[in-house]
Amino acid sequence: MKIWVYLNGNQQGPYTLDELSQMPISASTPVWYDGLPQWMPAGEAPVTAGLFARPAQDRPLHSHNDATAISADASLHSAPTREADGPACPPTYIGLGIFILLCCFPIGGIFSLLLSSMTSRSYDDGDYPRALRLSQYNEWVIMLSFAIAGLWMPLAFILL
Repeated sequence: MKIWVYLNGNQQGPYTLDELSQMPISASTPVWYDGLPQWMPAGEAPVTAGLFARPAQDRPLHSHNDATAISADASLHSAPTREADGPACPPTYIGLGIFILLCCFPIGGIFSLLLSSMTSRSYDDGDYPRALRLSQYNEWVIMLSFAIAGLWMPLAFILL
């Protein structure tokens, strides 16, 4: 699971739960991860609350400084963006894959849709080099599909 934190006035991450356990965060440090509607103190978020094994009555409320930082920064009210964490997702070409599947060359369209899905999945898993490589393969599949369709269509009309 990828977890973002708000430390020293900056959004940082993503981190794993193991990495967070090694960081100097407190129960009042704001965190966000997929599934949370908004940023919340680490001691109150279900996934990170286990890092603070003290009973709830001993847990300090988040400090005034953390609350001020959260309310002062409007970007904390939404999920972190990928651009801040690294490169944007390479193109998946899903629209072209669907077009090729329906209108040109179904086999190429199927391969294109598979590569589109694998590109998104690799990017979501944090493997940007693989996602980029799969996107480039998809470009070739699309070009070959258009070339094959361009050669096949006139032949089909001649033969029929």
